[in-house]
Amino acid sequence: MRVSECPGLTRVQEKKLKLAVEGRCELCSEYFALPFLEIHRISRRLYREMVRDPSTRILVVCHLCHHHIHRLPVRVKDQRAIVSRRSFSVRQDIRKVLGYTPKPYFPPYDTDLSQMYDEYFYHFPPGSFRLAG
Repeated sequence: MRVSECPGLTRVQEKKLKLAVEGRCELCSEYFALPFLEIHRISRRLYREMVRDPSTRILVVCHLCHHHIHRLPVRVKDQRAIVSRRSFSVRQDIRKVLGYTPKPYFPPYDTDLSQMYDEYFYHFPPGSFRLAG
């Protein structure tokens, strides 16, 4: 019996995560039967922003790729690049399985358009971009 690398995930959640990626290893992009896929937890020592969204902390990979991630090792930066290439629907499905809902965005109340205009042209003066057609 293998020990889960992601404590706190139930077997049902693991199965739903594997179904969210449609049974495909996120590293080698090959299709596998669900029992041959594993959930890999990405180390967050270097990436503090991963605390907010738990879907950025996991990869669904096959047994061989999981072995390579730990033995070679695959850099955290490369693992994060794989996560960033996920489609919107896969990302939403994984967030739903993990029970994550992002905080709603509220625009600032005191918007002064003239100040925004001045700040924009302070950083990007007119003529700094070549207008090509």
